[in-house]
Amino acid sequence: MTDPSARTLRRTTLAAAIGNTVETYDYAVYGFLATVLAKIFFPAASPGTALLSSFAVFGSAFLARPAGALVFGPLADRLGRRPALVASLLLMAGVSTVIGLLPATSTIGIAAPVLLVLLRFAQGLAAGGEYTTALIYVAEFAPPHRRGALSSRVQVGSLAGLLIGAVVVLSLNAALTAQQMLAWGWRVPFLLALPIGAVGLYLRSRLGETPEFEAARSAPAKISAPWARILLIAGVSVLHVIGFYMVYTYLQNYLIQQHLSTLTATAVIAVALFAGLFLVVAGGKMTDRKGKAPVLLGTSLVVLVVTYPLFAALSTAPPLWLVICCTTALSAGPAFYSGAAPITYIQLVPVRVRGSVVALSYNVVVAVLGGSAVFVCQALVEATGDPRSPAYLLIAAAAVSTVAAIALARRTASEPAPALPLEAGR
Repeated sequence: MTDPSARTLRRTTLAAAIGNTVETYDYAVYGFLATVLAKIFFPAASPGTALLSSFAVFGSAFLARPAGALVFGPLADRLGRRPALVASLLLMAGVSTVIGLLPATSTIGIAAPVLLVLLRFAQGLAAGGEYTTALIYVAEFAPPHRRGALSSRVQVGSLAGLLIGAVVVLSLNAALTAQQMLAWGWRVPFLLALPIGAVGLYLRSRLGETPEFEAARSAPAKISAPWARILLIAGVSVLHVIGFYMVYTYLQNYLIQQHLSTLTATAVIAVALFAGLFLVVAGGKMTDRKGKAPVLLGTSLVVLVVTYPLFAALSTAPPLWLVICCTTALSAGPAFYSGAAPITYIQLVPVRVRGSVVALSYNVVVAVLGGSAVFVCQALVEATGDPRSPAYLLIAAAAVSTVAAIALARRTASEPAPALPLEAGR
């Protein structure tokens, strides 16, 4: 297979990444507006209970992700990567727009939170096929020596979505009063998903199918030792999933509870996200140079060691400059790791069943751990009264992924030589 031109690679990675930008933008907006949405959709509850309810609705989208994987994963394997990418983005952008138009509880009563849950569930269906299919699409286009670096650009799209969401919410909080945010300002970020999605749909409509998928159409849809591969993907993804949602979604609300204003807390996360854009790319490039297992193992160990001291520092209400430093440092490990993990998922599975297996393996972990991470962190604080307690969840995630990285290293060491692209993972 002839390596694609630089122009083709740029167009491919941009089109793939922008869908993940829309996906994580929607998730980020909900997370950053959690305290506002709690008042709009759960006005009768106490502040703590309302916030927990808002986080529970946030988590409902994650429960739908395995179902989305069962729809979009086989679609990507049977009809192609491109149709799955277009369909998932269309659903994601459409649902976000409807959320922006949803009446509040004060207008339609209990129907408002019920509809919000259903719409978040629909978002989860779309997300169940979006991220992994985009990763697969880029990896199957990329030259073998650049697959880690180029796959990480899809993750950059995810962080870009979070950063855009943070900037939009930050701007609205700066420009509007608290009453205006409650009245109508919260709708604006959700409605902005429509033009972003339209750009993504235009770019994806011009994509062709990946060369590897075309070449593998006639190959048998078989995979050896499927459960071993699924468990390995799941183990690697634990730190990826929990780390990502903890440091870029929950941490903003954590800082607010540590007596920072919403404006300041969102600005701190925006700084961490900006740094994360570069760390994700660095993580992907490092896998091309040093291999996947060493990078994943080293990063997991670093997160294991530094998480508790950083949370302990944040819990003491330090000056703003130290809050920024600790938050950025806390997010650095998960960001670097999330640049290295995606190519691992892809190369563990053969082309013919890659869409289905990777989507289901990854999204089951997201369903169980991603949506619950913000809820569990808040519940730990509520139950213990200890603001350092969320650290335990991130430490546990790093421990699990450390074990998975060791297993990956042993698997890699037992393989005598790298497989050809179409044989990888067979």
